[in-house]
Amino acid sequence: MKKMQGMSFSSVMKNPALLPLYFCIGLGGCGAFLYTLRLATRNPDVSWLNKKEAEPWNTYKDKHYKFYATKDEYTKVKSPAPEY
Repeated sequence: MKKMQGMSFSSVMKNPALLPLYFCIGLGGCGAFLYTLRLATRNPDVSWLNKKEAEPWNTYKDKHYKFYATKDEYTKVKSPAPEY
């Protein structure tokens, strides 16, 4: 059975136009994996150690939680978190 063209290293070297395609697909896959990993480890809605602290969301009570924040946003007065 013959392999599809572009699925082996030797056929990719014969068709160098496929290299950017593989690079973009690999970069997109790595980016999606890293963003999912960031959400699983940094998101205040996710609790990995729920036995250690009864209310882990209180850690973010006086912190900003944004994907990207400028310096100006950190100097503004923080609004207090509600007590539940």
